[in-house]
Amino acid sequence: MNDIAISLKNVSKYYKLYNSPQDRLKESLSFSDKEYHKKFYATKNLNLEIKKGEIIGIVGKNGSGKSTLLKLITGVLTPDEGSIQVNGKISALLELGSGFNPEFTGMQNIFFYGTILGFSKKEMEEKLNDILAFADIGEFIDQPLKTYSSGMKSRLGFAVAVHIEPEILILDEVLAVGDILFKRKCYAKMEEFFKGGKTILYVSHDANSVKELCTRAIFLEAGNILLDSDAKTVSTYYEKYLFAKDENIEKVKREISLKNGSLDIEKGESTPEIHKAVQKSKKTISTREDQKQEQEQNENAFFIPDFIPKSTVRYNSNKTDISNIAIYDENKNQVNVLIENNRYTYNYDVEFEESVKNISFGMQIKSEKGQVFIGCSHYLEDNLVDVIKGEIYRISFEFDCLFKGGVFYTNCGVSQHKNGEFKFLNRIVDAYVFKVQNKKQICNGLISLKEKFTYEVLKIDD
Repeated sequence: MNDIAISLKNVSKYYKLYNSPQDRLKESLSFSDKEYHKKFYATKNLNLEIKKGEIIGIVGKNGSGKSTLLKLITGVLTPDEGSIQVNGKISALLELGSGFNPEFTGMQNIFFYGTILGFSKKEMEEKLNDILAFADIGEFIDQPLKTYSSGMKSRLGFAVAVHIEPEILILDEVLAVGDILFKRKCYAKMEEFFKGGKTILYVSHDANSVKELCTRAIFLEAGNILLDSDAKTVSTYYEKYLFAKDENIEKVKREISLKNGSLDIEKGESTPEIHKAVQKSKKTISTREDQKQEQEQNENAFFIPDFIPKSTVRYNSNKTDISNIAIYDENKNQVNVLIENNRYTYNYDVEFEESVKNISFGMQIKSEKGQVFIGCSHYLEDNLVDVIKGEIYRISFEFDCLFKGGVFYTNCGVSQHKNGEFKFLNRIVDAYVFKVQNKKQICNGLISLKEKFTYEVLKIDD
């Protein structure tokens, strides 16, 4: 248990719902055990273990139990059933400016919030300069909080929360506001927390930020954990659930349930037995890649048959079929291990099972965490395609491989446009996976800029 930061066992939180105020009064005055209420479970029989150092994303629709779960963990709410154990000091931002007094100035609220968390005035004074520099709200620090915008409250609240050196940091939608530069500052601070072994719980409706920031994610639905897996897998299925038509919701939930109980060789699952199998499979694939790379001496692109995505998700309206997804080098050879700065073509075929008007095609290339490096569509109002039943289109996207190295995934799709809006007729997420090999180089990072490194002597002393 030394490596467990948070443990929940059979945790439930319910609220009593009465049909009328009279029923509430009857129950309060009753000498019997008769109940006049119904129980509404915000969370029900939750079992969850979070290890120290994990960054956990929590996703779900409004009302799914996300905020209730966080309030139970922080002690704002007490469970009606089950037990919760937290090992470490917690700092939580459950709402913008939570723990702040709107009548106090920003400066007063810094010390007020510190007092609530058990810090002395001297301790907060030692942290003050770092908090002010991070929040960067200027002269507004001496103005009442009630005059702040939501973004300014978020800045101040986040700055205080991350500078009191918590072991566990809980964030509920606090990155939903603020400008791009401040969001990046928050991301960088969270990365710093992760490298320092801190535990972070992060609630967001932004699936991309969950994929980029989190090591693992939990999908809540009606107070239950629908899926607990790596952040990329959970975010993908959450989006599929979110955008599914009402009549398809149960089908998606069944698919998620099957996913939750199946072995996925690229995604860590919750049981130790599956985890061991995952690691063994990943090691086998990695060994094959390394051996092949040594044979090729980092000179040519090549293809590894067993290197295939295991996180593929298809969104299909049954009007189209997508097949023959592959990347080819300039000699028309299929490859999935690419060489930096060489040119490749990403292809896929689309067969139309009925005639459809106003069609466009698109693709994406993403990192392992789901960060989109490029997304392209040939969509233009005057460039849409009218297709006939039975036609097959080959879609080709040529690109220079400017990645410095790593593993990347592709999407592909076909959409129909009507009245300025579009809907996917078919879309495949994580349709193809490829690895980029580094050449011997003096520069690193994510992408190549076709850089050239030189130096010269500007002055020679006599």
